[in-house]
Amino acid sequence: MKNYITVSNYNVTYICKNLFVDISIIKEWCELLSYAATIVGIPLAIFVYSKDKILERKRKEKEVLFTSHTLYVDYLKLCLTNPELDIFNSNFNNNSFSENEKKEIIIFEILFTYLESTFLYYSDLSDEIKMKRWAGWESYIKEFSENDNFIKAWRMTEGQWDLDFMNFMNRLLVQK
Repeated sequence: MKNYITVSNYNVTYICKNLFVDISIIKEWCELLSYAATIVGIPLAIFVYSKDKILERKRKEKEVLFTSHTLYVDYLKLCLTNPELDIFNSNFNNNSFSENEKKEIIIFEILFTYLESTFLYYSDLSDEIKMKRWAGWESYIKEFSENDNFIKAWRMTEGQWDLDFMNFMNRLLVQK
């Protein structure tokens, strides 16, 4: 004999009504969550996009800066191999500098270019990385600042550097 489950009409109606109530509550919660995701998600997406664009712009600016520094150092190397041509700096056109003095100032300018590049590279990094790595560069600069020719070369070229770098260098040179 087959066993059939018999359900009265009332029980089926009651079960369907409760099931519908449960589904409508779930539907309301899903709608509420979708609104919340939209309210939070769109501004978050705009923020992430904006931050990414800012970082990309900074990266491109640094790339241009470092490329121009490389080209400038190449030019300075030409000046170094040809100090008699007076192609380096208008301050040297008056022949008051010997060839060795010109070469020394050009070499210091190459050093300043490297220091500025490093300074600008580390300026956007975390404080932890700056403390670990920049401290060595700073002590290197302090060592050079004991050399009067270093200071003389800095004074001759100081107006052409990044403003923050010039302020940093001048603070170090004043501490001397």
